[in-house]
Amino acid sequence: MPVYKIKVAIRDISPMVWRRFRLHSNMSLGAFHFLLQFAFGWDNDHLHTFHIHGKDYGIRYEGGLVFYDNPWTISLASFQFENRDKFTYEYNFFRHWLLDIRIEAIESDLK
Repeated sequence: MPVYKIKVAIRDISPMVWRRFRLHSNMSLGAFHFLLQFAFGWDNDHLHTFHIHGKDYGIRYEGGLVFYDNPWTISLASFQFENRDKFTYEYNFFRHWLLDIRIEAIESDLK
């Protein structure tokens, strides 16, 4: 099963705040959202969205944005990422925390 080596950096912050992950390609977007929440010390108390290949994905909340795809059934592998592909994650639409996510490498398995 492919593993993605991913670097995530908060945009427009100095000094740079970033995290690096090695994730199985079968991880869902929903699970990745909660991993990001934990890794950056957030509490999942704001809306969010992933912007991948020109489309937005997120978890539906009453009174929030409407997403037609279920992020718990969409795996990272479904996007067929290649090395150096990029996408974004926005958290807290009031403060606009924008994270740049980059595929640094695709490995054959966790080592």
